[in-house]
Amino acid sequence: MANLGVKLFYLRTRERRLSQQEAANSLGVRQATLSHLERGNSHPNHDVLRRVCEFFDVTPTWLLDDERGVVPRPTERWSLRNALVTVGMHVECGPEHVADVDARRLVRLAPGAEFYDEEAAELRRSAGNADRARELLAEREDDRAREEERLLEVLQRELREHPRRRARIAEQHAID
Repeated sequence: MANLGVKLFYLRTRERRLSQQEAANSLGVRQATLSHLERGNSHPNHDVLRRVCEFFDVTPTWLLDDERGVVPRPTERWSLRNALVTVGMHVECGPEHVADVDARRLVRLAPGAEFYDEEAAELRRSAGNADRARELLAEREDDRAREEERLLEVLQRELREHPRRRARIAEQHAID
């Protein structure tokens, strides 16, 4: 999928809409350092990695994992890193989900158990049955994967451009 450089380029140009110099100043690094990171000529040290993650609100896992897509998901945000749930943890369900004496129940997450983000939960409720929900979720994932591939191609093409030409391309994207 996408490497560190492409992800940094995406975060800087698409999410934050910053020039390399502006982003470098905010991160406390030289512009050349950021350029080398985006082009894949170097890798960040621990301190720079942490600042990048905090500044762009992404987890190091997402940023460094080449198998993950270009666009970070809500669960891959630095600001939510302590709010993530994993196998073996417990989740408290509200009264709208569970009828119990005190209207609350702790539910242990088991390996292989299905869980849904907000979008998928709404789809699951509206689909009528679990099989149909799985089909719709798979279709959405396929659509997202195709969009990610197209975005990755665009970003890689832009990264190969000269920085001055790249700035004009970015301006065109902002107008579109």
